[in-house]
Amino acid sequence: MMFSNGMGGPDGKKILPVEKKNKFYVLIFILIRIRNATILELFCSLLGNLFSFVGKSTRDRNNMIADEKLAGLIVFPIALIGVFANWTVALLIRRLPSLKNSFGRLTASQSIGDAIHSTVFAFLFSPMCFFGIDFMKEYSSVIGHILLIAYDISTYSHLCISLNRFCSIVAPIQYDTIFRYFPLSFLFDNTIFSMSNTKKLIMFSWACAVLPSFYLYIYHDCKFYYIDDFWVFTFSTTPVCGTIVWYADFLKYNSIVLSIVIIDIITVSKVRSFKAHLSSTSSQSHAKKRSAEMNFLKQACLQAFVFVCELITYFLITPRVDGSERWLRFFLSTVAWVCVHMLDGIITLSFNKEFTQTIFRGIKIKDLSGYSTRHPHTENTSNAGSKTKH
Repeated sequence: MMFSNGMGGPDGKKILPVEKKNKFYVLIFILIRIRNATILELFCSLLGNLFSFVGKSTRDRNNMIADEKLAGLIVFPIALIGVFANWTVALLIRRLPSLKNSFGRLTASQSIGDAIHSTVFAFLFSPMCFFGIDFMKEYSSVIGHILLIAYDISTYSHLCISLNRFCSIVAPIQYDTIFRYFPLSFLFDNTIFSMSNTKKLIMFSWACAVLPSFYLYIYHDCKFYYIDDFWVFTFSTTPVCGTIVWYADFLKYNSIVLSIVIIDIITVSKVRSFKAHLSSTSSQSHAKKRSAEMNFLKQACLQAFVFVCELITYFLITPRVDGSERWLRFFLSTVAWVCVHMLDGIITLSFNKEFTQTIFRGIKIKDLSGYSTRHPHTENTSNAGSKTKH
């Protein structure tokens, strides 16, 4: 056996000593193991980061779903109160003697718009968020279109109510002529042509709310749809839609609000100047009537104030809120939008105690009718007793 002495091999090639050769192989082996370990650790690290990213995305997705469910739960009770309050006003207002007038009809028109708006949020928007119904989200523009129509009905009714209060205070003598009959109605004997101005005004306001919406939002494909990032409705970002939103949404509503504020300020200032004269010269019956008119004015002003607050939060404050503040944007837009229609019904019920009296009177009548049905012998006994006495 020939051992290498480090000087050279039989073929003249240089050979490393055995000890050095073994150390070299060990070093190569260690480097390979280190490299394999590094690759393995790198692979494991990448795999771990991938799973961490997927897990984080899943958690974020789950958090988004949970937040969306919470948004639906927040909206539902507010909208449900609006449903009960506004449908109560809309259905019972014709039974109240004090509201069988122009103001009552305009209030009913406003309550119907508020009731539709609250019903859509309670029974369409809330289930869509809570259950994550993709079909409803896909066609959320239809829901948005209904909401815009209901909102326009309520908005135009607000303006008509402010005009009604203005005429009743500033021009009480001409009030009946303005809000009841057209000057040319005497030309027609048929009662069909003697429809009151209030009814025509309501029909005109509803037409202005419904008909242009199909041209603006359907014909021009300007959709008002739901986005689940902020749980709000928003318009499409097309140039045509941007023009429509600016003129038919922002400027229109702000012009109406400005008109309502100016009309209400003038009306309230006139009320203050009339108060002293009213107390000194008016009869008791006339003073009672004027007191009811003042109560209607307070209701109209408070509803207009709530309406103005909602427009400020929706159009002025919400666009300036950072996109990361999802909950703040949600409360300033969606929740504020639902609250203003809910408060309309609450304010109407609060300023007209006859609503609660009518409701409880109906409950008492049902209880009494049920009692008489369950106890018919009582009436027979009393009748028999009366016959015995006489």
